[in-house]
Amino acid sequence: MNSPCELELADVAVAAIDARLKHLEAFADQASGAIEQLVDAVLRVQEDRAAPAADASPAPPSAPAAAIDALHRKLRDLEQQLALDRATRDFAHVSRMHPKARIAVFVGTTYFGCNVKYAWLAAHERAHELDLQAWFLPFNEQQQQIVESLGGLCFPASPGAWTPEHLHAALSAAVVVTTDHFLNPNPYAPALLAGARQIQLWHGVSIKEIGLRNLPGGRALGPHLARVLATCGPYAAMVGTTAAAQQEWRRWFAFERYAATGYPRNDVLYREPTPADLAGCDRLAYDRAQATLARGKRVLLYAPTFRDGRPEWILQAGLEHLARAAAQHGDLLVVNLHPVESPQIPRLAPHLPGVVFVTPRTDLYPLLGRASALITDYSSIMFDYLHVDRPILLYRPDHEAYVSQSRKLFDDKLAQTPGPLFTEATSLARAIRREDLAQTDTFVQARANLRRQWFDDADGSSAQRVLQELEVELGAVAAAATRSPAPPPQAAREP
Repeated sequence: MNSPCELELADVAVAAIDARLKHLEAFADQASGAIEQLVDAVLRVQEDRAAPAADASPAPPSAPAAAIDALHRKLRDLEQQLALDRATRDFAHVSRMHPKARIAVFVGTTYFGCNVKYAWLAAHERAHELDLQAWFLPFNEQQQQIVESLGGLCFPASPGAWTPEHLHAALSAAVVVTTDHFLNPNPYAPALLAGARQIQLWHGVSIKEIGLRNLPGGRALGPHLARVLATCGPYAAMVGTTAAAQQEWRRWFAFERYAATGYPRNDVLYREPTPADLAGCDRLAYDRAQATLARGKRVLLYAPTFRDGRPEWILQAGLEHLARAAAQHGDLLVVNLHPVESPQIPRLAPHLPGVVFVTPRTDLYPLLGRASALITDYSSIMFDYLHVDRPILLYRPDHEAYVSQSRKLFDDKLAQTPGPLFTEATSLARAIRREDLAQTDTFVQARANLRRQWFDDADGSSAQRVLQELEVELGAVAAAATRSPAPPPQAAREP
């Protein structure tokens, strides 16, 4: 039996929890389900303490205290979440009514790269000319260090390090530029930028279902899925590569207007990478590729997309056959795994000593420009690689599992495949050993046709066109600010 002292302490704790529950009930209706569970738990503790113990073994002396501690933890988590929800709602309200300035915020993705990196670099370079503040919202401290080393305006990665200047800049931002779902680790950032118009660059031409059409089964219903879907718009502008793709993008996202600017990340394929371009890249992999090319040998880049729920698939992909084929020719095989599969690298690397694995979450595009050939499966990188007009080899060793367990495909975009298709590693290895990499005039023509079909402009100036769209949005915000509301009707005068 529990001692009178323990029972008295439990009574005090239960009373305190009851008071907090009453406060939470008044705080937010949406917490009612969770609160009911906690109330039930409190009642069970009370019933267990009051029930006779004749037909049951006495509970350990610490049982009430342990139950109370568990309830305290649940309550703290719930209170913190509700406080955060209320704060973000209020910050979003403040952002929508706050005066806007010529400030654009570029939202970093999980690594310093993709379209947002190159759009921000272009804006940063021309900021004075455009009378623009080009801020960067980092995903982590590493990105913050990179941006600050480049002399850029950067919000702190930690919310606690924000100053009044940072808050003012965020609330004053007229435009936000994103390249993916806006899921920054800073929980306040989306709310502080809620009043800005958003330009969505996304991250590639897709042959998979994405956005509002990438819907899982009912088991996945929950807060995370809801948050992801909520970031599918509505955007002020959606950026793509060809005007003909507008309706497809409207299947996936909600937006006011569409702009076929092309992707800023492709611009680096048309120039020698600058030091800024190389920021956030795997320099060791890049330098190895440069050295291989200097020896007159080829750099073969294998860059597959990820598998939903099957990260171990890469272990059965037969990379050892590709590695041997490349080594026999003196070539370098570079493997860029999606971050979902990157935990498999320690299991693969010891068996593939001559293979270079690109460091996960680094910018691949300067290295892509150095690749002599690309090996991929369903990744949008194949469309980017069309800009350099070099051999593409499609490798799909688990096609049936992919289409049945991962994503629905739109392979009609590849009615003309840009290169030969392989389903097993040994046949792909034979193609790698060939001087021509199994390419034909048909594939050369297919690549040209696909480039014309999916890119209205293939010129290395996509970032500058994005800046033009940014100017359109800044103008829209300025115009809206000059439209004053209609004056209130005058009160009637008494005769």
